[in-house]
Order: sequence, then structure tokens, then C-alpha cells
Amino acid sequence: MRRIALVFMLCVWFCSVQSHPAQASVPAVAASVGKALLKYFGKQGGAEATEYLSRKGGKEIMERVVATATRQGGDEAVEQVARFTGKYGPDALAALDNTPSLLPVLRTLDELPPAQVKLALTRLAAGKSGRELAEAMAVHGGSALRMELQHPGVGLFFVRNFGDDGVELASKMTTDQAIVVARHADDIGRLPAAQKAGLIGMLKGNTEQMVSFVARFVEANPGKTLFTVAATTVILAEPDRILGGDEIVFDADGNPVLISKGGFAGRAMEAGGEVASHVSTNYLRPVYLTAMAFVGVFLVIWGGLKYWAFRKMKAIARIAK
Repeated sequence: MRRIALVFMLCVWFCSVQSHPAQASVPAVAASVGKALLKYFGKQGGAEATEYLSRKGGKEIMERVVATATRQGGDEAVEQVARFTGKYGPDALAALDNTPSLLPVLRTLDELPPAQVKLALTRLAAGKSGRELAEAMAVHGGSALRMELQHPGVGLFFVRNFGDDGVELASKMTTDQAIVVARHADDIGRLPAAQKAGLIGMLKGNTEQMVSFVARFVEANPGKTLFTVAATTVILAEPDRILGGDEIVFDADGNPVLISKGGFAGRAMEAGGEVASHVSTNYLRPVYLTAMAFVGVFLVIWGGLKYWAFRKMKAIARIAK
């Protein structure tokens, strides 16, 4: 009985669509989506199907998706919708209903490995963030979705703030690294174009070192913003020192300053070395030279006296003979 009720509800939907002039082009292919949904729920049971269509707004969702697919891609797009509906049921319809531009999404879903499609649909159906992801796909293509699947929750930050450069950058990172950088994506995105390009270049070319630098800064300076115009100027002016482990700190006036990686201990050792060098040059060396001069004079005098004594003894010996 439940299956009969479901078929009846779908037939009523087909007839209602046919009765709307604005959707006159829909009925010829709309049946394929309804049949696909019936096929999907055939595996689950009629009760779930009836609840979806009557209580969860399923009928209205299916109408909207079919109408959008027909308007944007014609019969071919509707058939694609039917195919995904048959495999994934309401999840597919919810994701596509949250998508302003269906064609890039349908194309990307076709290209994904089957194991990723379910996760992609869930991500696209996720309210505001899913809609933002779909909008990014309309601009940047399937790479936006792939980055979000690779780095859940942060991949979209890279695409939204850095465009195609962000896709390349995120593809080089682990998810942990992507999370570190994504926290600063909005700040980097607000930088002047030249600085933004320079930072992205450093991140792409030296990902591990740059992520470590950012992580150290955050740990040492909670609540501080790293990628300001002033701090970025310092970073781009001294890339080798940054990549080598040196740190950005702020002076008493809040200006960014680059210090050696040893921090206080390193500066103390460096200062100690300078003091030792100063003492050696200005104090020990003169003492050493004076001592050497004294020793030299002493040896000359001692040698002279020895020679004089020797000559005197020799003269006495001659007189004695």
C-alpha cells in the first residue's frame, strides 16, 4: 500500500508540473527524476519515501531542482539529476537544491571518484557554507570542491581568498598545515596585490618553513595579527632569515622587528661574543704585547750579561797564565 501511495504522489506531482505553463518544458524529462527517486526508495521502503515527499518538503525540492536543471542545462542536465537521485536519493536533491549554478556541480560530481561523491553531496547540502562552495565552483570549477574535500572546513578559504593560486597552494599542504594558514587567509587576502603575491609565492615555494614560522608567531604572540602591511614588508624584505628560523616581534611602539632565531639566549650569546671580542682586542692583546716586549728585553739583557760574564772569565784566565 505504501508503494502504491508513493507512486500516486509522484503521478500527482507530474500532473501538477504539467499544469504550470512556466514549466511546460519540464514534464518530458521530469519523470526520469521521479522514477529515480522511486528506485532509490524502493531499496529503503515506501514509508521513508512517503515521509520525504509529504512531510520533509521533498516534493517542492524535487520541483525546484528539476526546474533549475531544465532552465540551465535542458534534458541532459535533468538526466544527470535523475542519475544522482537514483544513487543518492534525497542527499543529491538537497545538495543540488542548494546550488545556484547546477552545471559546474554536475560536471564535477561526474568527475569525482565514486567514493567521494557522497561526501561531496553532504558538503554541498550544508546550508550557507555549501552554497558558498557551489558559488566558488561556478567561478573556479571543480578544484574548489576537490580542495574542500581534501581539507574539510578550510579548503574553501584558500579558493575564496587566493583563487587559483589558493588551489595550487592547498594542494601542496597537509590538512594540519592548511588549518594554520587558513586562520590568516582573510588577513593575507586584504594585503596589497604585490604583498599578497609575494607571500603566496613564499608559501608555495617553502611551505613547511613558512607554516612553521606562522605557527611559532601565533604561539609567541597570542591575539596579534601577523600579516599586516608593516610586518609583511619585513617578511618580504628578509625571506632568507624568515625561512631560516628568525622571528617577528613587536617593539614598544608596536612596530614589527625581525630578531635572530635564538631569541633572548641567542642575543645574549651574540652579545657575550661581542664583549669577549672587545675585551680581547682592547685589553688582553695590549697586555699580551707588553708582556712579550718585556720578555724580549729581559732575554736581551740576560743574554748580554751572560756574554759579558763569559768574556770577563776568559780575560781572567789569560792573566792567570
